[in-house]
Amino acid sequence: MAVLSLTNEFGEEKFGGAGSSVTGMLHMLDRHGVRQTVVVPRTNLESPTQICTGRLTVLNLPRKGPCFGDLGLINVQVAIRDFPDLKRHWDMIHIHAINFAPLAYALAEGRIPILYSVYSFLRQELSNSSEPELQAQFAVQDELIDRCQKIHLISQSEKQYFAGSYPLRLDKTEVVPVGISLPLGSWQKGRSNRFLYVGRLLDYKGIEDLIKAVFYVKQTGRQIYLDIVGSGDPAYEARLKLLVQSMRLSSQVRFFGWISGSEVLQLMERAAALVVPSHRESFGLVALEGMAIGVPLIASKAGGLAELVDSSCALTFEPGSIQALSSRLSMAVDNPSILPGLARRARERALAFDWKRLAPRYLQLYQQVIGC
Repeated sequence: MAVLSLTNEFGEEKFGGAGSSVTGMLHMLDRHGVRQTVVVPRTNLESPTQICTGRLTVLNLPRKGPCFGDLGLINVQVAIRDFPDLKRHWDMIHIHAINFAPLAYALAEGRIPILYSVYSFLRQELSNSSEPELQAQFAVQDELIDRCQKIHLISQSEKQYFAGSYPLRLDKTEVVPVGISLPLGSWQKGRSNRFLYVGRLLDYKGIEDLIKAVFYVKQTGRQIYLDIVGSGDPAYEARLKLLVQSMRLSSQVRFFGWISGSEVLQLMERAAALVVPSHRESFGLVALEGMAIGVPLIASKAGGLAELVDSSCALTFEPGSIQALSSRLSMAVDNPSILPGLARRARERALAFDWKRLAPRYLQLYQQVIGC
């Protein structure tokens, strides 16, 4: 089986859950004998490079330069010029990011099946913004959904959204969750009042709710602290920091920005609990990683996140309810003894998402696509 994978994030070039998912998935498939060639842009790369490791070949493109055209789409002619071997017969093309769509079409030539893994629906994530450039990106995703042979969705929640938005393409979908590579680490039970948020700084992630909840808990006389790890649009980051200042929480809330995976792991291991306050979530990989480490979890029941956790293994609350989130934070501060039991059950649930256990489902998915 020879597979071409087209992705914006892989290995050390990852910026969020999608990058971690793609990296784990492709390494898992490599261990199961799938011969793969991966095309990925790299930051600070001046010229194209090729790296071969066993069955896995990685073609690195400079993230800035002539390889990228309008809307950030890959320039097909430049990509093929830099890597002529792309013009070969593949058993399947697996696309993980819409900016590779023109390259996928050109290489497939209507003969090679295309699998599209959807990690987010742009119209949903960006609230169907009327901005012309974003509308053009939405159209690229719509066309890809229309033209590919198989669509990989990562949760039943995403399938429900898909059914409402693309009902005529529902028969092309297959739900297979993403996974994690165990072991990740082990919770060390740090301070019982220092909580942690990890993820992109985006409006729908509920970070403002979390900051306000910390404020309300502080007003009750409880000592509480919050570490925020992640980055986002500079204007939105500034808005969050202004909110912290206006609520006089500068001594309670720390912003770490983007830090390495090992540093994130250390913070998770020492946190009282990991908080995932999303208003919507396609899957919830950060929550799953926390569950695998054994850090207690406080999570909203949003989208795919509700498929991962419930009240048997986490302190849960309705998305967008600052009052309920405040209550869960207060409960964790006042009753730290209830957290280890929740965390143990969460870790047991996380074991089902080890890439080793998910491998048969992905191999079956690949066989389905090749048979299209």
